[in-house]
Amino acid sequence: MRVLVVHNRYSSRVPSGENLAVDDEVRWLGEAGVDVVRHEVTNDEIVSPSALARVRYGAEAVWSLSARRRFLAALDGHRPDVVHVHNLFPLLTGSVPTAARRRGVPVVWTVHNRRVRCVDGGNFRDGLPCTSCRPGWRVPGIVHGCYAGSASASALVTVSSTLFRWSARRHGVTAIAISGHMARWLTSAGGIAARDVRVKHNGVAGPVGPVPPAADQRAFIFLGRLAAYKGVTLLLDAWRRADIDAELRIVGDGDLAGDVRDAAAADPRITWTGQAAGHQVGAHIAAARAVVVPSTWQEPFGRAAAEALAYGRPVVTTGQGGLSEIVDPSCGWVTGPEPDPQLLANALRDATVDDAGVARRGDAARRRWERHFSPKASTEALIRIYEAETRHAPHRAGAHRSAERP
Repeated sequence: MRVLVVHNRYSSRVPSGENLAVDDEVRWLGEAGVDVVRHEVTNDEIVSPSALARVRYGAEAVWSLSARRRFLAALDGHRPDVVHVHNLFPLLTGSVPTAARRRGVPVVWTVHNRRVRCVDGGNFRDGLPCTSCRPGWRVPGIVHGCYAGSASASALVTVSSTLFRWSARRHGVTAIAISGHMARWLTSAGGIAARDVRVKHNGVAGPVGPVPPAADQRAFIFLGRLAAYKGVTLLLDAWRRADIDAELRIVGDGDLAGDVRDAAAADPRITWTGQAAGHQVGAHIAAARAVVVPSTWQEPFGRAAAEALAYGRPVVTTGQGGLSEIVDPSCGWVTGPEPDPQLLANALRDATVDDAGVARRGDAARRRWERHFSPKASTEALIRIYEAETRHAPHRAGAHRSAERP
């Protein structure tokens, strides 16, 4: 089987979970014997562009004909059985998957965020959940400049994502939701028919060697962007309330770095390490007693939680969105249904004193990862989706209508 993976990479200046997920999937598919070809562009191409380039990128951000021409050349050159698209904005747009479907090639689309309805992609604004934009009404996202703080850029995102959603529905693109939570959102607010949605959780790699027992450690680890939606303020509040004999290590960077720096200066139990390179994340998790994922938004998935399970670490979490599917009471502490600093403090206190509970949950965490989020489980699930798509394709995969002009 040959798969053409299409992805508009996010800028290398900012760590991206979507970039990591795509890279992992491509590598694991290749190891499983799938012939994978990548068709990618990167937002690094549009960092500080000239005035003329900004006009050109803006004009093409809605429906890029140049991206379509380049993609059709790759399609004809590689003749894949399946096209798998991830992020398309701003350099690829919906013109790419539409071109594949018009050639009779099955297309699957991994839905990493909510941008087909929410301009920002997260239903979160000014530190709180936001559902101002709704089917048929996305003006608030433009007015508030929810994409890159710009009304004009937000308008481009709105038009581009609306066209893509319309095209995906019309041409029979299969949506892969990275959690059941996202699948439910897609079939309600997302406006995608249930028959066109599949669920396939992201996979994460496990440790390459032995990991010390979780119960022997005393540090709680937070890994992620220092932003309101990731629950940084909630975590610092809960940590003060917990008043426990333990350490809190915060790994990441972002808008709330100043708050974290002040908290670390005031409390010797808190350490802020700044942003970690991808290859350093495993070492941080291995040194943890538990990983804290205190998100206050509805997480589409929750990569940090899945990585914790891979290392046999229990998770202390608010359980928002897809997090409730990754972590259950057997492998962590779930404080939902709503983020609450006192409930989070209670969970941190329990995890500090209950060595047996940490050990038991850590063992269950590893087993849960192997069943649901390991490279093997994730890749096998993805290949099953590909095989189903090729069986039901309206035209034999690879038999393109080459007469169509780009």
